[in-house]
Amino acid sequence: MKLIETQLYFYLENGEKRSPNYGYVFNVGLPKKESDYFLATEQIIKDKPDYLKYLKEVKWAIYDKNFERKTAYHTWIHTAGLVKGQSPFYKVEENKMEALFTLEGQKTEFFEKIRDRGALTGESIYFWGKRNGKFAIYNVHTGEKLTEDFKSSVLAGVILGRGTYFVGSYGEEIFYIFDLITGERLTKAFDEHKLIEILKHGDLERAVDEIGK
Repeated sequence: MKLIETQLYFYLENGEKRSPNYGYVFNVGLPKKESDYFLATEQIIKDKPDYLKYLKEVKWAIYDKNFERKTAYHTWIHTAGLVKGQSPFYKVEENKMEALFTLEGQKTEFFEKIRDRGALTGESIYFWGKRNGKFAIYNVHTGEKLTEDFKSSVLAGVILGRGTYFVGSYGEEIFYIFDLITGERLTKAFDEHKLIEILKHGDLERAVDEIGK
């Protein structure tokens, strides 16, 4: 499927098959052969100066390879997940809050922030969600909160589908490794320099052995 851009609008075509005109289409998903879906707005914005500034002032939806709209219109939809062929989930932004949806409907509550890696990208069934300024790990299928609150979120371990360990921080750039299943804290405190070293190899089991309690 080829994405065509004109002076005023975008459309997709494949031989004799041609989509309706859209105000903007992201060159992700169907146009890149990553999935059967693409993200578009029907509202024309290219007639405005510096039109890219208007991307967050229009409504967005996900469409399939038959050019049928598959979702409701939203203030913003992220391309990670469904559109990129990574998972059945897509992230919606409304009123500066974020939630995960599938084509069947809303799957999580709205959070102040949902980190992109994990459930959204198909790497695990878990995600970091932020509420009241604090992060915790949640199960995307049940909505259950699985950890205590942390100051920051680290994309490693169980979030990325690797083992059951994760990294949490209560603040002051001091980190610990925990087991998601038992809730046990497995290491003594370590600093950001050690965290960077750990993230380079990504093996939290090895890090537990190196750091110790």
